[in-house]
Amino acid sequence: MGEGVNCVAEVRPRGKPRGWDVLVLLPSQLNPEELQFSQRARRAGDTHVCDVPGYTTNPIPGSTAGSQNGGAGEPENEWGADGHFIDRAIDLAWLGAGRTQPNPLVGAVVVKDGKVLGAGYHPAYGEDHAETIALERAGESARGSTLYVTLEPCAHHGNTPPCVDQITASGVARVVVPTLDPDARVYGRGIQVLRDKGIRVDVGPRAERALLLNLPYFKSKLGLGPAVTLKMAVTLDGKIASRPGRRDDITQTDSRRMAHRLRAVHRGVLVGIETLATDSPRLDCRLLDGVKSPAPVVIDSSLRFPASHPWLAERDVFVVTTSDPSKEKEEALVRLGARVIRCGAKGRWVDVAAAVDALGRAGISSVLVEGGGSVFSSFAESGVWDGMFIFVSPILFGPDGVSLADHAIDREALDAVFAGASHLGGDVVLSYINEKTRSVLLSRLS
Repeated sequence: MGEGVNCVAEVRPRGKPRGWDVLVLLPSQLNPEELQFSQRARRAGDTHVCDVPGYTTNPIPGSTAGSQNGGAGEPENEWGADGHFIDRAIDLAWLGAGRTQPNPLVGAVVVKDGKVLGAGYHPAYGEDHAETIALERAGESARGSTLYVTLEPCAHHGNTPPCVDQITASGVARVVVPTLDPDARVYGRGIQVLRDKGIRVDVGPRAERALLLNLPYFKSKLGLGPAVTLKMAVTLDGKIASRPGRRDDITQTDSRRMAHRLRAVHRGVLVGIETLATDSPRLDCRLLDGVKSPAPVVIDSSLRFPASHPWLAERDVFVVTTSDPSKEKEEALVRLGARVIRCGAKGRWVDVAAAVDALGRAGISSVLVEGGGSVFSSFAESGVWDGMFIFVSPILFGPDGVSLADHAIDREALDAVFAGASHLGGDVVLSYINEKTRSVLLSRLS
């Protein structure tokens, strides 16, 4: 892409709470009057459109500006323009993070002759689906076009009519999706309805990135246990702190906002007790107005969780430990409001596989692992992860810095499939999917 971007800077109804605000960034192929807003923005009737001269970055991972995308067996040029426009749809989909559950994140783009005619994303549960919004914006010009959507269109009545009905009525000639929808009410039916109506449907481009977009949704619908996503911010020389015991702001605001979107689509966000003590992380979604924050989860083998921590009075806190700490320590934390989970150990540390299973039984069906380095290494080396996002900032901490991993992990052990690289301000985000997760999901969705 690499061009400037037309953007909706604010959608803020006067006199309404900031929870109504919507921020949308779309490629400059879209004219300002063509930009599609969510239902809440349309109801508000108060939009402010601006140009950002020279803006060449992207609001979220999966962008097409300077990005290289494609997993195993999916080189950049295999899908050509199809991959390009699915990338755009995935970018849009992320903007609904934290508002669509139990629905998945979905984005859609209508294209004809290489021009974007309409675009949209599912803004919140119960509101219009992405396909509907994009097609409404395209209007009559959608006839003969291609609709790019990040998930198989629905074919059932729910809070909204079936998307396949509007797609067929619009005159769209072709639909492109990365994957099928595992929901039993949709699986394969949406594609079959469209094909029965004479619409060509192609499945596959950017499958890995689409799986990362909705990992908790896919794993939940397929009964595959909790989804685990690893997220870390590092410098160019692979450091997570400038020195031991120091908290550093490594990434820029755009990256932090994306990290909050990742939090918003998970039920729990996990750190180790050392990170809690050193960084005092908030682990919330404060950069996303009106979005509920996930439950904090702390790996704490010795039950050192501080009795004065504000989370105990404000949020559901899960403390995962081994069988070693005394019953008195556990009871003291429970009285203060924490939920203590005991599970097996590997050496002196919590067995992370057992921890994830126990969290799943406690209702934490998806976990975002945010560190520190030892915790990250434990999950990565054990293969207890499904997706991974590494935010890389163009700074160097040098030899005194703290490394991402506390020991070497070879390529075979990590088993990571590259899904994409994208720019966020001055940062780069690398995304990966676990090969085992990828194989299982694609086989179940074929």
